[in-house]
Amino acid sequence: MFPEAPPPKKKNLVCLTYGVTIGLLIIGQLQVLACVELDYLNLVTIKHVYISLGTFFISFFSIQLYGFFYHILVKKPWYVRFLAGFLTFEATTVAIMKPTRNPTYLCIIISIILTYLMMLIGWIYGNVASKYRKGCFTSRLRAILRSEQIYALTCFGIIVCAGMKRTGFELCLMLVCTMISNVFIVIFAASIRRHYFYREYIVSDYIFIGQLYYLNCYTLCMSYVWTLSCLLKFVNWDAMALNIIF
Repeated sequence: MFPEAPPPKKKNLVCLTYGVTIGLLIIGQLQVLACVELDYLNLVTIKHVYISLGTFFISFFSIQLYGFFYHILVKKPWYVRFLAGFLTFEATTVAIMKPTRNPTYLCIIISIILTYLMMLIGWIYGNVASKYRKGCFTSRLRAILRSEQIYALTCFGIIVCAGMKRTGFELCLMLVCTMISNVFIVIFAASIRRHYFYREYIVSDYIFIGQLYYLNCYTLCMSYVWTLSCLLKFVNWDAMALNIIF
């Protein structure tokens, strides 16, 4: 009999996790760019808030079910795993990609750059923290729970902002969501380097962790988009107020 292949090293698992995350992130960001061009979709989602709420609840429950039954899915054929992962990916991507009122390519490009910059900072911080065994870490279970909670908070916040006309409140809300996502991106990057974070008995566990990290990165990217959009709108509103006064 041939000897069994040794399990991948933790460094390889981290690299594979980042590969899954970046691949999904590129696909998600391309969908955002395509969504900006659909003016009809912008009007429908802004006018009918219940559509956004429906997609939000569908995406939230799909994340819960995917995470709960993942240990069962890994035992199924590859096409079953692919279909389940694809449906969950699209549900979460579509729910939070709700276009801004006045989407600009500048906001999207800046958001993409800042997202990859935070991933780089998380990579550096994770290497330093794991080397010296000091830093902000979290367990696997808490990483899963916090990822779902931050996604739900940001997605629901974007839906609320879309239906409001108070730019100052929108900007404060999105700033809070963005700061929370920024901090957790770095903590997550350090936590995946901890011992026993990956489950060796689960086949391709790095795919699940990569999808989870994508959820955080994509949430951060859309937070940047909405924050920059609200900031531009607030600046224009402030400039108009000054013109009226003077």
